[in-house]
Amino acid sequence: MPLLRSLVLASLGAATACVATASATGAPPTTSPSCPTASDAATPAPPTATDPLAAVTLDARPAWADRYAETNAGDMRFFDIAALMSKHGLGRDRAVELQNHYRDLSRSDPGGSPAAHFDAALARATAGQFEDRRAVELLAKARFIVVFDLDDTLYDQFYDAAAAGCHDLEVEHTRPKPTRRKLELAPGAAAALDRIAALGGAIVIFSAYLDEPTVANLRAWQFGGKPLPEHPAIAGVLTNSHLVLQPRKDGTPVVEPAKDLRILDESLTRVILVDDNPLRTFQPRNVRVTHKFDATRYCTTKDAKLRKLYERTLPTVVAEIEEALRYATEHDVDFARAYLPYSQIGGVATAALREAGMSERAAIAFVRAHPEIVESEF
Repeated sequence: MPLLRSLVLASLGAATACVATASATGAPPTTSPSCPTASDAATPAPPTATDPLAAVTLDARPAWADRYAETNAGDMRFFDIAALMSKHGLGRDRAVELQNHYRDLSRSDPGGSPAAHFDAALARATAGQFEDRRAVELLAKARFIVVFDLDDTLYDQFYDAAAAGCHDLEVEHTRPKPTRRKLELAPGAAAALDRIAALGGAIVIFSAYLDEPTVANLRAWQFGGKPLPEHPAIAGVLTNSHLVLQPRKDGTPVVEPAKDLRILDESLTRVILVDDNPLRTFQPRNVRVTHKFDATRYCTTKDAKLRKLYERTLPTVVAEIEEALRYATEHDVDFARAYLPYSQIGGVATAALREAGMSERAAIAFVRAHPEIVESEF
């Protein structure tokens, strides 16, 4: 009994050590000096002897939350992008590119120090060096920007029996392990890129997959007689090292590595992302979610309706883009606003209006006339 009493008292003491106490005068509650406060939790960690980059680095994610944890190479830390921008005077695109350079340097020079890798990455980013030879001027001047995801959006990488007789590309990969991959392009993928380029848009590829195999796949894809990354309409190729996290001090926390479209258009007025996976995004007003392209089903189905579903997915997106561009020109509004009814969260508003009795055309017109009814986040 004495032992039990001691344990109970000890647990009660631990539970009450950080209880805030209210003042009888109405002053704000106070806490014990040992209790952490909200402001303490939001303050970036200072440099330490073990990590001189702690002040601009976000807390490490647990390995169980990283799908690539077993194949990651180098220092895959996530930087506090807003902190990099503020401290080093970088634009968002260069701050995110610093993260990409840093990871590359940590892989190529595993014996080097984090501080040295950071200094080299900072020098590259400050000089405007982008690994993908980013077409910065094209992005700045383009009437609109369409960002495409790759896997399950523009193509599918697959390995089963169907792949042997149904693939457009075959590519040797060395990372994450040596393998030969077969790729089937989604129906209408090449035509979609051609049409967007003809309309004056800039095209960006943004994959959440590893950079080396992604670039290898794209270089095997001939677009306009060139490896796709070299085509003048392709303004950039971004990969998993360009995914970001966002701490709560900078807005809604982003805890799953995600594609930040502000890298390409800080105002978010000219850019949309076409992607089958909304979990890798956090700007739903600018995301067009598509049906996942499954090459095995597409290649093996005998169902004409299912084949048509896959064959109409990308052409439908292109038709929406063309219609939005016409509206933007006729009504002198930005492209993203014109495309809003087709976006992930704008589509929710459009569907709700249709459920309330509006026709599809009337619902689209209403969302465009009243964009304030569309939330910025879920």
